[in-house]
Amino acid sequence: MEKKYGFWSRIWKFLKRPYGWGGLLVIIVLCVVLFGHGAPKLQTVTIENGTIAQTVVVTGQITAAKNVSLSFEQTGRIGRIYVTEGDHVAAGDPLIAEDGSTATAQLQKDQANLSAAQANLAILQSGATPQSIAVAAAQVETAKEGLVTAIKNAYAAADDAVHNQTDPIFTNPRTNPQLVFQTGDPQVTNTVQNERLAVENTLSVWESSLNTLATSSDLASAARAAGAALEQEQSFLSDASAAVNLASPTAGLTQTTINTWKTNIAAGRTEVNAALTNVTSAAATFTVDQKNLILTQAPPTADQVTASEAAVAQAQAQVAFDQAALGKTVIRSPFDALVTNVIPQLGETVTSGEEVVDLIGTNTLQVEAYVPEIDVAKLSVGDLASMTFDALPNETFTGKVATIYPAETVLNGVANYKIEVAFDKMDPRFKSGLTANLTIETMKKDNVLVLPQYALIENDQGTFAEKIENGKPVQVPVTLGIRDDNGNAEVLSGLQAGDRVVNIGLNQ
Repeated sequence: MEKKYGFWSRIWKFLKRPYGWGGLLVIIVLCVVLFGHGAPKLQTVTIENGTIAQTVVVTGQITAAKNVSLSFEQTGRIGRIYVTEGDHVAAGDPLIAEDGSTATAQLQKDQANLSAAQANLAILQSGATPQSIAVAAAQVETAKEGLVTAIKNAYAAADDAVHNQTDPIFTNPRTNPQLVFQTGDPQVTNTVQNERLAVENTLSVWESSLNTLATSSDLASAARAAGAALEQEQSFLSDASAAVNLASPTAGLTQTTINTWKTNIAAGRTEVNAALTNVTSAAATFTVDQKNLILTQAPPTADQVTASEAAVAQAQAQVAFDQAALGKTVIRSPFDALVTNVIPQLGETVTSGEEVVDLIGTNTLQVEAYVPEIDVAKLSVGDLASMTFDALPNETFTGKVATIYPAETVLNGVANYKIEVAFDKMDPRFKSGLTANLTIETMKKDNVLVLPQYALIENDQGTFAEKIENGKPVQVPVTLGIRDDNGNAEVLSGLQAGDRVVNIGLNQ
């Protein structure tokens, strides 16, 4: 019995002592102090809807977006220099010029050609004027008169060549022509005697037609008849000359007479040849003037208008070419700029492509920076950027990403990508070379679930949060979206607005 209750007996004996109950009280207080708090109270955070922005932070510097060296496209002599180093110029201002006198002269010449082509087209499109028709008609009348005269003169020449120059070698030349000498060749004799009779008949008919020949006659037919008659006479005179060349002196025929016949026949042949040439020429002039009158009176054809329009277009193209060539003799500033170098002297000859003037843009400053490869995929052209400058403390400026270069640049062994950021507004204090601190907003979301990152558990198994359910923390998996530089993360799934989760970072 003593063994069984020995422990409690000793306790009871201890409490019966004077200090026993006080000691028990001390023991109880110590237990409460040491063990009475139970589990610590958890710190929590409530997930709420909010705004979150993803950013990329880099350092860069201001550079000139436009920095060029200019040259002429063609070799030439420097005719004028408009600027000196240090001058500020606006876009389009002339900087330096070659001598353009040759180009100017060519332009003026081709402008005159264009005016002529345009005038011809206008005349063609408006049709012939009464004055031009009258002129063309007058030319036809003049040509008619010339042809009538040529035909009549041709008859006179033919009549003289036959009746005056060759008749002395015949007896009865107009009715029964017989040579007055022996040729020794019967065929030659018969031919020339027959031709003389035929020529006589032709001259008789020709003479009759002249009685009614006038400018109102069928002059084309008259010209053809005259030509045929003259050709017939040419043949006769040629054979007559051949016959006389066979004549020999006799008791009744001297060499002097033979020589006279030869001279006369030669003169007749010259007359007839000239007459035929005159008739042919006059007939051709008459034909041309007739056609010209018809064309003048007729409206223009589509082909004529097209050809005339093509001539105008060609002339316009030439003028445009000349203007471009003249423009190339002057170098103008392509943008607002500062002139940093003027190389040639007045009168110096420069070759095509030779650098003559250098410019740096004044209103085209930008920020150039290099973004690590881990962040470049986040950037897009047009992303908003806020900037601060060491040289301009306590001020923030804004801009947008203007260019993201596709090729990498290796810096300190790491691939980086060059970007250019354009200012929303220029400031006269901006200078090329100033260091810039950029914060580029790559993505921004409104009204999304936002949770501090210190309330998350991230390990090899995934991302988790300790959600309070029924007063106790329960670990749940969550899916995150973007994160910002303030330690917040977007929650895509796993939690809802109003859920309380253990603030793990504050409970550690």
